[in-house]
Amino acid sequence: MRTLFLILTAIIIAGCSVVPKSILKEVNRDITLDQVQSNPAQYTGQKVLWGGIILNSENLEKVTQIEVLETELAYDERPEDGTSRGRFLIQSPGYLDTNIYTKNKRITVAGTVKGVETGKIGKMDYRYPVIEPIDMRTFEQMTERDYNYPYYPQMYGPYYPYSPFYPYGPFSPYGPYRNPLYPYPYPFP
Repeated sequence: MRTLFLILTAIIIAGCSVVPKSILKEVNRDITLDQVQSNPAQYTGQKVLWGGIILNSENLEKVTQIEVLETELAYDERPEDGTSRGRFLIQSPGYLDTNIYTKNKRITVAGTVKGVETGKIGKMDYRYPVIEPIDMRTFEQMTERDYNYPYYPQMYGPYYPYSPFYPYGPFSPYGPYRNPLYPYPYPFP
């Protein structure tokens, strides 16, 4: 029974990925941004899977460059909030619409390490690992759901005065449905 549960869990988790399985087989998940920054020659040509939050995107002469603040990936390869090891650049050949790859969107990229470029963050020099994408997915910023209840009149409920049971019913202070434990008007969350 336990092995069946583990097999089903593995199938469900594998099916939840946002990156195609054929690409996931090729990437090396052990390569981190820190490793590429410190020794780019060793990792050039390796395929990686990174994600994060888009900081900037611009169309250059022959490539579209996207600057990303790296974050950890969740079980389904979506970027999570949390700690970051630094920034990296995605350089996609050709034109990508920068309105799709806008600031604060989350992005997951599977791609090939091209090396390291030196750029500026403020007045400081920074070594950006550069990725040429094989597959990229963007995600909107997830907002918390608003669980406020819709407005109901406190005394009669949502269907007052259209209820056939008016003025009696489950929310009425009159009649047989009145709950003596809750005094009128009933407290609603």
